[in-house]
Amino acid sequence: MKETTWRVLGMHCSHCEAAILRAVRNMKGIENPRANYRAGTLSALWDDKVLPEAALRNIIAEAGYTLAGQREAISVWKRLVSLLAVLAVLAALFALVSLSPVSGLLSRFPTAKASMGLGALFVVGLLTSLHCVAMCGGINLAQSAVSAQAGRRVSASNIQYNLGRLVSYTIVGGIVGAIGSVFKLSNAAQATIQLVAAIFMVLMALNLLDIGSLWGVVPTLPVGLRSRLIGKGNRSSLYIGLLNGLMPCGPLQAMQLYALSTGSWLMGALSMLCFCLGTVPLMLSFGLVSGKLNKQFARPMRVASGALVLMMGMAMLSNGLHLAGIQLRFPGSTSSDATVTNANIQVVESELDWRGYPDITVKAGIPVRWNIHAEAEKITGCNNEMVIPALNLRVPLSEGDNIVEFTVDEPGLIPYTCWMGMLRGTITVDE
Repeated sequence: MKETTWRVLGMHCSHCEAAILRAVRNMKGIENPRANYRAGTLSALWDDKVLPEAALRNIIAEAGYTLAGQREAISVWKRLVSLLAVLAVLAALFALVSLSPVSGLLSRFPTAKASMGLGALFVVGLLTSLHCVAMCGGINLAQSAVSAQAGRRVSASNIQYNLGRLVSYTIVGGIVGAIGSVFKLSNAAQATIQLVAAIFMVLMALNLLDIGSLWGVVPTLPVGLRSRLIGKGNRSSLYIGLLNGLMPCGPLQAMQLYALSTGSWLMGALSMLCFCLGTVPLMLSFGLVSGKLNKQFARPMRVASGALVLMMGMAMLSNGLHLAGIQLRFPGSTSSDATVTNANIQVVESELDWRGYPDITVKAGIPVRWNIHAEAEKITGCNNEMVIPALNLRVPLSEGDNIVEFTVDEPGLIPYTCWMGMLRGTITVDE
């Protein structure tokens, strides 16, 4: 017997390791088998005369994986080149997603009004569920794919995920209704949540695409967190659903305002529960269908799921960076230059557009009086509040004229965004 290591395609969690070990453990010609999903390998003492490699390949295929041949030793340089190649692809994908106008379209979602009953809130949830799938569907899709590949019931995983969302939304609604204040996170907290969720989604996507470990180069989540959120625990989907209720989200913010208006913990909880119930049918169907497809068309669906989760993770990463005040120069819907009325003030006039915020140009050292005129039909649940991190400003927008006043002493480029990080604009400061 000789020590041999094979590359195995399709492993992305500890359940995959267990499935492969069960398949080969009692086979003659194999001793001391070890599977490593992070490295994508199977190692063992192997006698090729007793167990030909073709027979071993068939055994691995019956378990749902692909034996891709023996793995040669990989040099540090090859690992580094592989890492740089993946990072380059991720950077290009991030730029592509950040420049896409899709984020502006997703801001057009219905919001709850003060006169609505519980039944109407359920309907609002139904209409909003497309936005939910676009924003959080990647997490749901990744959970379904992992469950399908690990041999767990996809239906149970999706039910747990949506149950976690229901519980989280209801608790938040009760708290808001009871204490009489909106559950609103700071800019830094919102940015941190989105960035952590984005990293989580990207790591899961890389594992689904069979390049997640890059032979141990790309780090994964800590073992304890990974076992709870990705792998071993049967309640991982429930935990993720519970955390989902803390995601910065336009419809959720509108519902928190509605819960606030009820002035009651019970009605606040019921209103959030009915709204979340409305989002469940589409979210649940999305997860179930993707999970079933993963079982029937394992390899192509794993690649498709990984690619989609990666795109959504990149979109969330872009949003989180925007909230943190870090972004490239993206063109807004309009461009406005300041008019210096006298030596002491410069005036900017802009029109609000639901597709994005205007880019404006001002001069350093002179106070700015920026009037943003907003028509009622162009105000959405996303663009109704601007965040300018560099100036430490949060500016709620309402119908009519909205005045923003500030002074910038140094020339440069100041990015700003909506409170969800989806829509963005820039303030160019000239000498």
